[in-house]
Amino acid sequence: MSAAASPSPKTSLKREAEESQSGNEAAEKKLKNKDSIRFCNNPIVTLKVGPDLLPFHVHQNLLCKHSLFFAAAFKGSFKERVGSMELTEDDAEAFERFIQWLYRRDFTISPIGDKQCTSSRYRELVRVYILADKFDVPLLKNRVMVFLFDTVRLPNGNFRWQAGHHCHFRPRSGDAKLVYTNTVKGSPIRNFMAAYCAWYYPVAKLEEQDFWESISDNPEFFIDVSMNLARRSNNRMDPLLDINNFLEPVPDDGVTED
Repeated sequence: MSAAASPSPKTSLKREAEESQSGNEAAEKKLKNKDSIRFCNNPIVTLKVGPDLLPFHVHQNLLCKHSLFFAAAFKGSFKERVGSMELTEDDAEAFERFIQWLYRRDFTISPIGDKQCTSSRYRELVRVYILADKFDVPLLKNRVMVFLFDTVRLPNGNFRWQAGHHCHFRPRSGDAKLVYTNTVKGSPIRNFMAAYCAWYYPVAKLEEQDFWESISDNPEFFIDVSMNLARRSNNRMDPLLDINNFLEPVPDDGVTED
């Protein structure tokens, strides 16, 4: 009996994407079932964000349940005793999306559209990821990564630009600097940015001087892109074929204890 034909890369990618999305949805559904917000004895804390100290009023238990950072701030040994906290260095727009996610398990983001719109979407997602990383919210980081994959790839595995979509972007110097300044070595968002930059560009583009000049001011990003290019030249597997290469493990309950 002849062996069964192995699935094509596109079929495997589609299956992996569906399984990843299914797993993420299952985790979120589990959280929804656990997340009935208790309004009795659930104090409201005020978070003042950005240089303008924009106020956000959030249920403390919900905030602490999903973030080890805020659990330590409001319930730990060094907890904030006045029920407020200033986060002057954080991005208020990204924080707004974080709060939307806390209450809705979703957040508003620029749609996939023309080149300018897609660039805005990419920058917005990067900033939400950095915030989720700082606040230690792995489920939100994974949600952002799903959005990033949706931005650059179609369900059949093709890059959107291959289908004529205006979804071209090369991480700008400022975006790369923001990511590499606010994350640690090996962070999934670093890996995604470097992999996309290396595997997306045609070889002819990689031979142009302006490509290297645009990333040379960030040594760590330069090294990560170069490592991906080495893997590409050696016919290694494209890491962007599997979103699981860029997801983080989520605790069974996805949250901290009360």
